[in-house]
Amino acid sequence: MTYLLKTLRSYARLSIVATFVLASACDQPAGPEPITQYDILFVSSANGSEGQDIYRMSSDGTGRENLTKLSSVAFPTFELAVNYRSMALAPDGRTVAFETNRDGCPGVWGMNIDGTAIRKLSIGAFNATRCNYFALWSPDGSKIAFTTSREGRYSVYVMNADGSNPHNVSSQVDQDGFNWPSGWSPDGRVVFQHPVAATFQTYFVKPDGTDLKLLFGRNGDHQPEWSRDGSKVAFIRDTENGSGLFVMNADGTNVRPLLSQPGQVVSWQDGFQNDYNRWSSDGRRIVFVVRVNAQNELHAIDVDGTNHVVLTSYPAEFNGWAPDGRVTFSSNVSGSYDLYLINADGTGRVNLTSTSTSDEMRALWVKR
Repeated sequence: MTYLLKTLRSYARLSIVATFVLASACDQPAGPEPITQYDILFVSSANGSEGQDIYRMSSDGTGRENLTKLSSVAFPTFELAVNYRSMALAPDGRTVAFETNRDGCPGVWGMNIDGTAIRKLSIGAFNATRCNYFALWSPDGSKIAFTTSREGRYSVYVMNADGSNPHNVSSQVDQDGFNWPSGWSPDGRVVFQHPVAATFQTYFVKPDGTDLKLLFGRNGDHQPEWSRDGSKVAFIRDTENGSGLFVMNADGTNVRPLLSQPGQVVSWQDGFQNDYNRWSSDGRRIVFVVRVNAQNELHAIDVDGTNHVVLTSYPAEFNGWAPDGRVTFSSNVSGSYDLYLINADGTGRVNLTSTSTSDEMRALWVKR
């Protein structure tokens, strides 16, 4: 169990790819927008306890508001510190699905971005076979994919956005390992990861569980991430002594390395995180993680392999691209975890939260 959870943390929020030409209906890259039109949702332990809550604040760090107001839960024999390990913003930008243990075993919950209408979406009592993790919205916002242990093994389920009609879509490969969703294809299929030996295989399947297919033709290619316009795919390729960052066209052609060196370890992220796209809104740059001296550094690179920049020479977690084209991240570089903004070239770091007694991380940008 511990190994599987660590594996899940290392590859959480894995995005999606298809080895077919994407439909012309894919959204085109968007330009930067002023962040003054946005607020930030984030996870914080600012209430002074060991537990966490989801907060909302203005883009300049002011106007903090606790949206969930539940930092601990009392059970007959112990008190559980509440945590919120991942959040995902619905396509309409008005609803958030999140994972929390606020009633015991981790479950998938939902709420409006102003903190109203908090409700549990995944069923399950507090026991080891009823835990639910990592919600990911379908492109049209009508369904949510997630991982669950409700059958005694870790399966990928799909449910309606209101939590109804939960059903297993990974049953054909459930007998081995920890399966988890990495996203959705543009045509509405669930993309999920399946462990094979020491690496992973990527599958996609219709939301009713039929027509299961492999996305990659080889083991060792995983963590696929579509560009925002759907024309390219970035992914991680395992090698004999490390891993590298690769990119290809959406139809599987023109596979090329962006960063691949012997002994190097490249990934998207380590640890629980939100539903982020690593591609910039203009499709020109990609943010990724390089393991250096036992710490995860954030790097950025152009899609043609040039302009490789080290964004943080210290441990950091990617928190998504800000609307104005900067990179949002969390780090304890100043002592406790804070939220930061930094330019895509690594200059101009700004501390958004400046806290010394609490940890704040996992930001989502929401339009007012």
